[in-house]
Amino acid sequence: MAGWWTIISTETPEQMADLAKVNKDAILATWEAGLGGLGWITQLCEQGKATQLTCNGFPNRYTALASDLTPLLASGIAKAQEGAFLEDRPAGWPGSITLHQERISACLPGQVLTVKVWDQS
Repeated sequence: MAGWWTIISTETPEQMADLAKVNKDAILATWEAGLGGLGWITQLCEQGKATQLTCNGFPNRYTALASDLTPLLASGIAKAQEGAFLEDRPAGWPGSITLHQERISACLPGQVLTVKVWDQS
């Protein structure tokens, strides 16, 4: 495995099932990360703040409340330094990170967000 590609959206997992039909305006953030790039969402699951729906890597699917995800996104995705990724916050490769701050700010705290993480092997 080379790493992970993450997409966070306001659409439901069912709406995001076919990436060709995904509403691009519903996407809050996307980024690519190395092998440690799943640590942040794994921690949210362990804390009961996210639910893993599938785990086969093609993709892994999660849901979480905006109140748990938007603070992480609003603070920005940390850029990996020398391939190191922090376990407790999202991190991505420089140049691969897209954040739509206006969409992130518009999320309501109780809104359920979908996180899709693709294995890039």
